[in-house]
Amino acid sequence: MRQLLFTLMFLLVLNSHAQQTGSYSELQAKVQLMKEKYTGRKTPSDQAITVVLQKLCDDYQGRLTPQQHRLLTAELTAMKTQTTDKRQQQLIEQALQSLRSKSDTLDIEQRILDYYARVPQEQLYLHTDKPYYVPGDTVWFRAHLVDGVTHTPISRSRYVYVELLDHQADTLVQRIIVRCDSDGVFANNITLPRHLQVGDYTLAAYTQWMRNFSATDFFYKTIRVTGHPIEGNDLFQVREQPVPSKGTTRSLVGDNPLQARERQGRLLIQYATDDYAPLSCILYGSGNLMVTDYTPGKVLRIDSHSLRPGSISIAMIQRETGEIIAENQIRIEGTAPQVSITGEAHTQNEPIDLHIDLADSDGTPLYGHFSLSVTDYDVVKPDTLQSAIDQYLRDHESAYPLSDMLHSKYPRIDYSFQTSQTISGTIRGTIFKKVKHPQLMLVRPSTGFRETFELGDSSRFTINGLDFADGTSYVLEAMRRSGSTSLIQLDIDPVIYPTLHPTYNLHRSSFTIPEGFAKQAQEQVMYGSVDREIELPEVVKEKKRHHKPTNLMGVPPFRAFYDDDPMLNNFHSMEILLSTLGIPVYHDAEGELRIRYRPGSITTSKRSPVIFIDEFRSNVEELLMLQPATIESIEWFDHVGAANMTIYGWNVSTSGLLLVRQKPGLHGKIFRPLSMATVQQQGWKPNVEFYSPQYTDPSAKTRPDHRTTLYWTPKLTTDSDGHATVRFYASDISKRYLVTLEGVSDDGIIVRKQTIIE
Repeated sequence: MRQLLFTLMFLLVLNSHAQQTGSYSELQAKVQLMKEKYTGRKTPSDQAITVVLQKLCDDYQGRLTPQQHRLLTAELTAMKTQTTDKRQQQLIEQALQSLRSKSDTLDIEQRILDYYARVPQEQLYLHTDKPYYVPGDTVWFRAHLVDGVTHTPISRSRYVYVELLDHQADTLVQRIIVRCDSDGVFANNITLPRHLQVGDYTLAAYTQWMRNFSATDFFYKTIRVTGHPIEGNDLFQVREQPVPSKGTTRSLVGDNPLQARERQGRLLIQYATDDYAPLSCILYGSGNLMVTDYTPGKVLRIDSHSLRPGSISIAMIQRETGEIIAENQIRIEGTAPQVSITGEAHTQNEPIDLHIDLADSDGTPLYGHFSLSVTDYDVVKPDTLQSAIDQYLRDHESAYPLSDMLHSKYPRIDYSFQTSQTISGTIRGTIFKKVKHPQLMLVRPSTGFRETFELGDSSRFTINGLDFADGTSYVLEAMRRSGSTSLIQLDIDPVIYPTLHPTYNLHRSSFTIPEGFAKQAQEQVMYGSVDREIELPEVVKEKKRHHKPTNLMGVPPFRAFYDDDPMLNNFHSMEILLSTLGIPVYHDAEGELRIRYRPGSITTSKRSPVIFIDEFRSNVEELLMLQPATIESIEWFDHVGAANMTIYGWNVSTSGLLLVRQKPGLHGKIFRPLSMATVQQQGWKPNVEFYSPQYTDPSAKTRPDHRTTLYWTPKLTTDSDGHATVRFYASDISKRYLVTLEGVSDDGIIVRKQTIIE
């Protein structure tokens, strides 16, 4: 009985001090003193247990950790076995059930929070200056990267990959890497090649961390490239997409017994079932997390104003087994932030001032970095077929499987948050595979930087902390501890990108581009309003230069590029250049680099072609190390064109032939010792500021101004009052202006406003 009293005093004292201190160790010390003080004294056990039961129900929830709750549960269980009084046993059992429910609730919350912490997810959204372009035009964009749970802007990943995909050919046109600035803003541009075919293209965006999950969760946006005006009166056809509205539910199964609806500022949840086992109700999603006990059949009422707007998942689970027995979803619309954009339209190169004010629904100023575009409304209309940032982020919630969260089942993580660029590889012997205590020297020729690394017993290496712009080269050399490079081979790991397809994009209805856009945009490109270079219309038609085959046999190739071809200047990597030839690069099942052909395009052969660089037999790795700007010629013979052809003793009639010649002075440079390697991986693209002409002196104007995008800034920063002001100048012909503001405030409030200034 004395042990029972000690336990009771332990619980009572623990509760009496719970509100005075947050340290569990201090409570334990005080409990020990109380045990010594009350040794030998008698306390009415029924009264003591009743007090314990009340305190457990009222105060223990959220005050102790799950481990501390388990200790208390063990103490109560010991008390129940030590007494034979049925009344005491009944009271102790009630206390156990109450404590168990509190512990389970805390444990569920902790498991979900642990999952969020270990498997954070990112969401991307790209805001472009306009929805359609012409060849040679520039796509200005801002990548808004936010946390998948709270929607707050993040920059855990410092690099965002943006790709332009061709719908018709299902090929990669361009890929750039965007690095965030000091404020975590990802912004850049893509210049469309002048030879680009008209049609639909997809902008895809992702981070390395997002590659741990499905590629369908990357961001995809369709843009149209046009080269001539398209007739028609209907500007756009609205896409039909059912979106749960306020006060409605979307059942995951038919006749869902778990019902949820919003009424008069309250979220009402009810689960109809004949099973009255103890249940817990979980609300999660859009930055919400709430776990509470639930009695089947009852109506659970939650203040809607306490919830963040967005799509919220609701689940009922059995408290004892953790089994999910019902799920549903509801969308909480919430109150939109207050966004004001005011300004007076002007014409004929006059200045226009826009005043922007941002505040939340309560009037509190919003601070953040937002993107803003101003276009000529007479030729650039809103694209209602694309989701705006507010709709996109809320309709494309990050997928957090509740079952995995409850059972602490974490996915495989192959890619970490990319905070720097890396070079990795292997050092091995050409005769003996193992090289003892190898060293690696890294040299950056452009700056003279040189550093030597000791690898210890490892033959693998990864160089972190690199941050290089596109076109940066590194020279690496492997050596023994003695400095000798004899019989050593250095293998650099290739950079592997995901293979994306435009088919990931959602269904899109056809639409008509306003008449006059193509002509106005082409004039903008011709007069170089972006890069400030004037391209005059061609007035003298010259005969196209005829190239003689550069191969030793003098055989005309099936397809070729030569050094005067302007297309060579539009590619920053051999991978994209080969894709234009219809020869995409891929990795086989063993991870080896190979090049193949799409059936029906060039050849149906499945074998890799024979590759020669400067009359030397080579491979795909060496081919990808070249830069398009250093190429004098590329000649391609498909398996038909190469029939009965033998070169340097190699019969290429079944696999095709690719001949590459470098410009004079570069021959043989890629054939270096096996211990050396030149690495020129794709780096981040340096940003270029949008050029908006300033007509402070109209007499100094030297060219026509037919801009379709009059102003673009990816970083409109509000002050402490939520205010910002921008100034731009009207073009020669603009009269009405479409202003689009998108972004997320620092505290996770999604902002979107589109208005017309006329």
